[in-house]
Amino acid sequence: MKYEYLPSAALAVMLGMPAAFAADGIVLAEPEAAEYMRVCDIYGAGFYYIPGTEHCLRMSGYAQYDVGVGDLFGRTSWDKKNGAPDQNDTYFKRSRVTLQLDSRTETELGTLRSYTELFLDDGSTRDAYSNTGFSWELKHAFIELGGLRVGKSDSLFKTFTLAGGKVINEQLVPFAPVPTNQISYTFKGSNGFSSLIALEQGHGTNTIDSYVPHIVAGAGFKQKWGSVIGVAGYDSNYEEWAAKLRLDLNVGEAISLWAMVGYGSDDHVAKSFYKPWSGNWAVWGGGSARVSRKATTNLALGYDEDKNFAAIANVVYSVVPGFFVQPEVAYKDRLKTSGDGELGGWLRIRRSF
Repeated sequence: MKYEYLPSAALAVMLGMPAAFAADGIVLAEPEAAEYMRVCDIYGAGFYYIPGTEHCLRMSGYAQYDVGVGDLFGRTSWDKKNGAPDQNDTYFKRSRVTLQLDSRTETELGTLRSYTELFLDDGSTRDAYSNTGFSWELKHAFIELGGLRVGKSDSLFKTFTLAGGKVINEQLVPFAPVPTNQISYTFKGSNGFSSLIALEQGHGTNTIDSYVPHIVAGAGFKQKWGSVIGVAGYDSNYEEWAAKLRLDLNVGEAISLWAMVGYGSDDHVAKSFYKPWSGNWAVWGGGSARVSRKATTNLALGYDEDKNFAAIANVVYSVVPGFFVQPEVAYKDRLKTSGDGELGGWLRIRRSF
């Protein structure tokens, strides 16, 4: 059998379609190219390019559950019958969700970055007189360009000296103020040297009461063996200063040790923004040891001139990547008086994303 191809018009007539319609042909629109999320690996894992831009963004956070028990961390329950606090401690409980947004772009002046972190908490409080339930806190909200930072974050008097060990309750003998609005500049050299200068607003009763800001300055040197870091802060309200010096040592690949000493001109207890410890001086120390592929132990100690002593120890166990369990025990005692030591336990469960 012989097959012949018919023109489109003839074929249309045979099918009962108007010839003029068939002769025009069918024109299909060109499909738009799909734009997929591109990985931005310049700044590490989790960053993606925002479609249509050269801005990199990472959305992250964690869900966390905390339980505290004992004299240090338990909650004083309320005796409804007698209308007074019950002497029997109950569990402190808190659920927390943290949302973090980190955006970065390379410019001719360095990396342009914005970072925000929001805490959403729900749970009981430590105090029977306080309200319970939902609360929120804007923990961080700042902009960086190169080494310049403007916005709210932890005081550099705390972060530049690497906090107080890898424990949850690091401030049982306090060593640093709470987050504050700031304008700061940090220089990081290629040889391990770094330095900083910051103007800070303070917080609460330590907020500046004039146009003169609080001032922080520091310098440090870091190598494979560890680091030496010093920082000083000046409280413009009370015209008092405080300083800290920290030494870190890496003992092999599994063990690290640290020690820190602080001194402040203010003789009062927690009056100056940069000297929250009691008396003029205080010392802290501790270390970390990796005991297995999944478990690390941490220890932190603190002692000040007013004879406040604290010891905290924990184990951080990584169940699977992004999920860890952290039990912690702590003891605090004011050695000036006998018999007032307090013991407490803490359990933290966190899933990061």
